Order: sequence, then C-alpha cells, then structure tokens
Amino acid sequence: MPIPDREINILFALEKFFFIHSLAASRSFTNEQSPGNMLRITSRRIPALGSLRFTAVPTITTRLLSKSTISFATAGRLNIPLGDKTIEHNIPTETNKLSKTLTKFWEKVDTVHNPTTHKYDIKLDGKNLRTPLGYSLSIPETKKQLAYLINHEWSNLPDLKIKTNSLPLTSLASRAIDLEHISEMGMETGSKKEEMIAKVGNADDIKVNMLRYLDTDTCLIFGTYKEYSGKLRKRQEELYRPLIEEYNDFFTTYARNKGGLLASEDEKIELTYLDCETDGLRGNKQTITTQEVVLDWLDNLPMFDLIALEKAILTTKSFLCGVSLLRSNSSNPEIMKELYQFNKKGMDDYYHKTIEEIVELGNLETIFQTEEWGEVEDTHDVDKVDWLRNLASAALICH
Repeated sequence: MPIPDREINILFALEKFFFIHSLAASRSFTNEQSPGNMLRITSRRIPALGSLRFTAVPTITTRLLSKSTISFATAGRLNIPLGDKTIEHNIPTETNKLSKTLTKFWEKVDTVHNPTTHKYDIKLDGKNLRTPLGYSLSIPETKKQLAYLINHEWSNLPDLKIKTNSLPLTSLASRAIDLEHISEMGMETGSKKEEMIAKVGNADDIKVNMLRYLDTDTCLIFGTYKEYSGKLRKRQEELYRPLIEEYNDFFTTYARNKGGLLASEDEKIELTYLDCETDGLRGNKQTITTQEVVLDWLDNLPMFDLIALEKAILTTKSFLCGVSLLRSNSSNPEIMKELYQFNKKGMDDYYHKTIEEIVELGNLETIFQTEEWGEVEDTHDVDKVDWLRNLASAALICH
C-alpha cells in the first residue's frame, strides 16, 4: 500500500529534524529577528474609520474596545518582540538551570502518561520537566510522538557545552504551555499575570505582530524583470501567483463561512502585493478587512499550532509560508476540516506543501543569489541548516 503524501511529509520532517538535531551541539545558529518590538493591541473592532485620527501609534495596554484600532496594529515600533524572547529570571526550572550551568545534571529521562490530566509528562530523574515559568512540561495525549521526541532531545544532549538551541522542540512546547496558562487567566488582572506577560508575552500580542509579516510577506514582493535576466521574476510568477490565489480563496471562504466579516456576499479578500517593476519604492499594507479576517482566523488556532506558525513565520519572514506549513502538517481531521482545508472539496484536494517547497517559497531570492555569486562560508550553509531545523521543529509541534 503506498504511503499517503501527508505521512511522507511528516516522515521527511522527522528525518530532517534528527539530522539537524545531531548538528545542533556543534553549530551556532543565528537568532530570529523581528521587524520591530511588540505593541499590545488586543481588541480589533472599530466602528468608523473616518472618525479616527492619529498622528502617532496609540499606546494600548488593556483591552479597550472603544479605543483599539486595527488600522494601526501593524504601524510603528512595538514594545515586545515576536518569538521566544523570554526574559531571564530565577524560577528554579530545568530549562533555567540548563541555560545557566550549560552542563548535564540528570541521568535518566522518562515519558509517563498521566491518566488524570490526559497528558504525557517528561521526567528527569523522576521529577517533572518544567517550563521557564515553572509549569509542568506536559504534552497533550494527542501529541504522543512529540512527547517522545522531547524525551529524545534530553536523552541525547552532550555532556558539555550544552546550548539551549539544542532543544528546539522543548523550547516551542514550553512556550506554548506558558502562553496557554496566561490565556487561561482571561481578563484577570494583577501583578502575577503582568509579570508573566513581561517574561514571555501573550497570545494576543503574537497574533497582532504576525500581521506585520503579512504586510511585508516575502511571497508578496515581486522583483523586476531585469534581475537575474528575468529568471527570478519568472520563478516568482510560477510560485507566488498560485499561492496568492490560494490564500485569497482561503480567507474569502473563511470569512463567508463565519459570517459578519465581509461587507457583502460578493466581497472577496484580495491580498495586496508589491510589484517592484511598476510600484517602485513603497511599502505594502493589507486592508483593514483582510487584517480583521486573518485575526479572526488566528483566534481559533490551538496554542501549539499558533507557536508553530510563529516559528515558521520568523524563519521564512512569510505569513503565507507559515500557514502553508500548518495546513500541510496538522494530523487532526477535525482541525483540518474546520481551520486548514475548509476551502477544499475533499482529502484528495487538500492543500499541501513539503518543507523543501516552503523553503523555496521563502528563500527564493537567496537561492538565485547563491547560484549567481556562490555561497558565503559559515553564512549561507548555516542558514540552510537553520531553516530546516526550525521548519522541521514547527512541523512536528503542530502535527
């Protein structure tokens, strides 16, 4: 019996992950960079754009429906960066101890199913592994493979010179768990919640900041016909046009199914893009309607998927590449139908991209540059490994 494409993709992700994981101890990877700091705007509904006038980005630190405006959600600089930028603190957790001592302090790693919580606990010498905020690193039982992969990370670390980037799955899972606990606090206020948010951020900030990458999405920028004798532009037309059409249909279908997000039944989502041949030097920005629809869709993502999306976006600098990774690697049939493949007729028609295809989408210009001028040692080769490590990790987190 032939292996389904989706299983082939996750097997490819596993293969890539273990290959790159073996290099992590001896490589130093570049840190992700965000386009700016984070502005905490958590409310998105606006009554009338014409009545709102601002000369600068508003500072909003609470959920004020009457004052938040999505029209400025992606403008200006932000106060909290996207990605895992956990502020250093002294909570006595295993990850903190590891980051400070950089030495192996355990002998045995176990993965134990907890029938009460319906989760898998990762244990070091019989004690629960904990997240940076001190919560038990417990993996949902629907993600059994992930639990054992995290076990593998801790079981196969070298004895000396341990780097925290040697634990990509632990890092992503810990971030998801910490943010999940913060989200469960809801509208609760107090110094404890504010301190937690200051250390790891919160889900609402992440969602708003993701919109910045949709404005400047790598796959929404077309080069000129003169670059690389027109070969780059030709390949962009082959790859990016179908991608844009797919996501115009994807978000239009979502908005129509949800209802109340579009002004009329005939309105469609049309992603704006930048054509350097005709537009010259200018910025690109999605419409308010597009941002509203995308944010509404993001609100429905499970936390582990949201963190996988964040990692994929930070790696590729492309929102569309990140969503493509989620749609291609989720293994939950209900989530696939409700969130990722609702614009498709059936499983045979499901949208799917391999990790290699996503790498080409997000890294196309660099590919042409290295073909033309060659690779820079310890830069392009490290970036290749970094891309595969990050995308394989994100694929496994959302699987």
